[in-house]
Amino acid sequence: MELTLLNHLLVALALGALIGLEREYARYKQRGHTYAGIRTFPLIALFGALSGYFGDVISVWILLLGLVVIGIVTILAYYAVSDKKHIGATTEVAGMLTFFIGLLAYRGELGLATILTVVITVILYTRSVLHHFAAKIHQKEMSATITFAVIAFVVLPFLPNDSYGPYGIFNPFLIWLVVLLVSGISFAGYLLLKWFGERGILLSGLFGGLVSSTVTTAHFAQRSHKEEHRYRALALGVLAANAVMFFRMLIEVFVINPSLGVTLVLPFTVLMAINALLAYVLWTRTKQTSGKLMLGSPFTLWPALKFALFFTIILGVVKGAEALFSLQGIYIVSLASGLANVDAITISLSQLAQNGSEQVARNGILLAALAGMLTKGGIVWLLGEKKFSWLVIQLLLVIMVLGMVVLYFM
Repeated sequence: MELTLLNHLLVALALGALIGLEREYARYKQRGHTYAGIRTFPLIALFGALSGYFGDVISVWILLLGLVVIGIVTILAYYAVSDKKHIGATTEVAGMLTFFIGLLAYRGELGLATILTVVITVILYTRSVLHHFAAKIHQKEMSATITFAVIAFVVLPFLPNDSYGPYGIFNPFLIWLVVLLVSGISFAGYLLLKWFGERGILLSGLFGGLVSSTVTTAHFAQRSHKEEHRYRALALGVLAANAVMFFRMLIEVFVINPSLGVTLVLPFTVLMAINALLAYVLWTRTKQTSGKLMLGSPFTLWPALKFALFFTIILGVVKGAEALFSLQGIYIVSLASGLANVDAITISLSQLAQNGSEQVARNGILLAALAGMLTKGGIVWLLGEKKFSWLVIQLLLVIMVLGMVVLYFM
């Protein structure tokens, strides 16, 4: 018991020291006032651990007294170091949290205490980055973020998880979960693009592909008229967005049906490798180009509702095709829907494969991916400059032909 207690106390000291080290570094870099550093934070963590220990062996009132004491010390410290230029309470709040981390360490919740310590340290360390990121957010983006959070964590849990209608195609919980999955991936790509900025065509293509590879392709096609001499760089952006489309589809499959996802790892990896090889060859012949990539809000309600409707229709059409036309019907639907939206057919087939043929679902998803590239080829042909369009179409044709070979032999 004594060795266990000693181990927990040492862990509390170590975790407090990690937070204290970051605060000491911040003070050294003159990133603001702070009342505690490399020595004080380990002591706060130890104080929390000992308060928990004496609260168990003597009286719970000692633990409550410890909470009151650390609260009073935090308030006094805030007023002692505050001035007109310093109105934040980041270090003071971190001190309070360190007390509870020490208490968790004493209770033996070492994993949770460690995770919280790392999270707190990262948040403290990324102060300037987070402030810079927040400064770049616009009102519509903040509104979209709040909307996404409400719909994901408030509305979704109350939707019924039952199937209704013919073939049981209407499941409110599943449909909205799918919408949140697709929107969440787009949201992550939008945040990455916002975080890192537009540092060149390649980065814009990669992050833009997470949001929408089709929209990103259209953006580069429109730019090609004004930047004819950079047509290779813009084509590189299209390839980057196309590669991310494969990755995005694979994520969606794994979330809905991990077993099916395993069967798609090899063909999608081959397609991404072909795409990456062509992109590398193109990258060696071009110069890095910057430019702002305009993408819409990360989450808006009306497009999400339209996607939910489209997904439900696709799901019903796929089930009807399976019942009436067997394999050929599913493949035709996969090609047709892939021209419009690869996400809907990908998730529909992933769900159906849970009670059907994974082979059919896998082939249908690959056909949808190839159809998605046909859509990109049509976009660049209609919107792009001649040299840019011809180059992109050639590259996409190579990937499509090799993709059909992969589909045939796998």
